[in-house]
Amino acid sequence: MLRLLAAFGLAGVMIASTVAQDKKDPPKEEAKKADVKKDEPKKEEPKKEEPKKVDPPKVEPKKEEPKAAPAAGDNELAWKFTKDVPFFQEMTTKTIQNIKVQGLDVGQNQEQTFYFKFLPQTQAGDKWIVQQTIEGVKMKIDIAGNPVSYDSTNEAAAPGTNTALTEFFKALKGSQFTLTIAKDYTVEKVDGREEFVKKLIQSNKQLEQLLNKILGEEAMKQMADPTFGVVPKEKKKVGDKWDRKVKLGLGPLGSYENTYTFTYKKITGDVAEIEVAVALVYTAPAADTTGETLPFKIREGKLVQDTDPKAKNGGTILFNTKTGRIDSSDITVKLTGNLKLDIAGTVTDVTLTQEQVTTVKTQDKTFVPEPKK
Repeated sequence: MLRLLAAFGLAGVMIASTVAQDKKDPPKEEAKKADVKKDEPKKEEPKKEEPKKVDPPKVEPKKEEPKAAPAAGDNELAWKFTKDVPFFQEMTTKTIQNIKVQGLDVGQNQEQTFYFKFLPQTQAGDKWIVQQTIEGVKMKIDIAGNPVSYDSTNEAAAPGTNTALTEFFKALKGSQFTLTIAKDYTVEKVDGREEFVKKLIQSNKQLEQLLNKILGEEAMKQMADPTFGVVPKEKKKVGDKWDRKVKLGLGPLGSYENTYTFTYKKITGDVAEIEVAVALVYTAPAADTTGETLPFKIREGKLVQDTDPKAKNGGTILFNTKTGRIDSSDITVKLTGNLKLDIAGTVTDVTLTQEQVTTVKTQDKTFVPEPKK
């Protein structure tokens, strides 16, 4: 660097010397060149106005043109992460089930709320490492009049009739995962799964085999994927559509394949409205896996979306293009179908109808309420 500076310095001296010599030569023809010089300044005066060329004004508009592109780009449907700056989510799922077994109606209502914290830690190329923490959990389950409840923000609340299940929910609080999020916003890897499963097993040893099957590596990715997977892999404009398929394997319980069809409906200010349609396909478990970890076997099963025109399967996502994250989402899925269960050698037909509503909210501060005294 110093050598370059020295070279430019020497060149400057040489140029200055040449100009100085040119100015000393003219005196030999004073009369002729003096006359020219007298006239030349007058002619050169207007030439000195040449700097008034329109070049500066032309350059300014050209510099402003690129600014228009980023302004439009601000409306892109893309997650934005800032190192060490967390964001928080509240995810609530309400499920209403009606199960008919041997002529008896068994109702089941559930309401689950998870409080999440997401902390972007590092960026490696196109990937982000994000730490996810379960800050709090609220559960309410009523199975045929037998209530179970847990609220991590109110430990003094009555747990209901099933304390073992309450301990299971309690083990969820404080669990942490490290997510590797790819360029297309899919979750490539989840660290922390083994510690998470161990915590849950300690609360209920009988669930060990089932949890290890249900909470596998792929399942953990799928659990985190809906948070980030709502945005498209490529740039989209209002009116465009895109799909995303998610397969949820539940081991001896079978599997679900969900196809989400997103439509970019409109944008108001910085908030983009995305309409979501959900198509769901249920597949019964393979014969050699049913009943491995459950007191029953699913022999056959067919669950489909409710075909009633009034039944809503889908919802709306509001994505903030300025903050680069979901402001809120509200998605409903209605199912109906039949299962054949083998309980101790007796095959029983079960009819199921279910409505599930999931809402998500995101903000800059925690959703966990102050502990109740």
